[in-house]
Amino acid sequence: MPPRPKILVVALELFWVGIARLPKALQAAGFEVGVLCFKDSGLAATRFCDCRFFWPASRRGGALAGALQAVVQAWQPDFSVAGDELTAVFLSRVFEKSHPRGELARLLKSSLGRPAALREATSKRLTMETARRLGIRVPASQWVQAEEEIFQFTRRSGFPVVLKKSFGWAGTQVAVCRDEAEAAAVFGGWSRQPPLRRRFRSWRKVLQGRELATRWLPADRTITVSQFIPGRLTMSQAAAFGGETLAIITAGKEHGSPEAGPSSVVRFIHSQEMRRATEKMIGAWGLSGFIGFDFIQGADGFPWLIECNPRPTPIAHLGARVGEDVCRALYCRLTGELRPRLAQEAGLVVAHFPREQLRDPNSPYLTSAFHDVPVDDPDLLQKLSESRG
Repeated sequence: MPPRPKILVVALELFWVGIARLPKALQAAGFEVGVLCFKDSGLAATRFCDCRFFWPASRRGGALAGALQAVVQAWQPDFSVAGDELTAVFLSRVFEKSHPRGELARLLKSSLGRPAALREATSKRLTMETARRLGIRVPASQWVQAEEEIFQFTRRSGFPVVLKKSFGWAGTQVAVCRDEAEAAAVFGGWSRQPPLRRRFRSWRKVLQGRELATRWLPADRTITVSQFIPGRLTMSQAAAFGGETLAIITAGKEHGSPEAGPSSVVRFIHSQEMRRATEKMIGAWGLSGFIGFDFIQGADGFPWLIECNPRPTPIAHLGARVGEDVCRALYCRLTGELRPRLAQEAGLVVAHFPREQLRDPNSPYLTSAFHDVPVDDPDLLQKLSESRG
């Protein structure tokens, strides 16, 4: 029996729920799973991994890169997965700094696709520009450097508008502004923040005080103003290799708190247009791994692409449950095994744990929907319960 392919899940975030649930799905798909994370992270708590590796005490970029190099040399994974946006940017920078013929560079090139394009995918501004060039439906938007530029935009589009920092995730750094006063207050607050190099403390909720040298995180820090599209948040999650989309699942947000934040309840849906947009973007960027996109489904039923999530999203581990397993699709691509072509089933409603319970302890979805509690992973269950979602 041939050895199982090794997949290394790498994460800098502590409590990103989606990535902590992925190792079980990867093992079920056939992978030997390793994780590289901080010891106190949710990912470290899962029992569904074959090897655990931990970041060093020093949180500077060079030390983390050295730790990654050591893990790759010792364990020799066949593929790696960036668990969050910070890690995606970090891995792309490690690739740039690595010896081009080295083992680490080869792994990252295979696993990320085009690393420079991966950083582009973390930018809301560049994602919109790429989508627009490809003819994908996106809201009108522009990069703004002054308050007056926002008001010039609103004189054409009207209020409300959406202000976004280009680098953010899970609804962070996004504000819906309903009048000039609100827009001015948001833009002024963001503009007064010191450059990233001098404000590590603002990352404390993400890295819990861990410092990662900014030369390793050259994220896009521009601000854009966008047309507000009323409607429902929908999402796609794909597995890809070298720009080829292997499998896609699509879902819509039923509930979540705050309004622009992560979903707490989702319903799996069919959307051919979301699938086509996802395939176009992945193909244009030449990406590999797990890539998600967020859309707004307008009143006319058409989806508008609003951003990319170049990492596994909280629905990634649910593919097998709805008939299109993104983890198995990647496994088959790496091993050459044939995979039956299955159509994703629509209609399944999932209450994410612990978010829906935190949103409403008496929510009917906790009993009427599939409540996705990791009852077979007790340490992770406790960790996620303590994290408050």
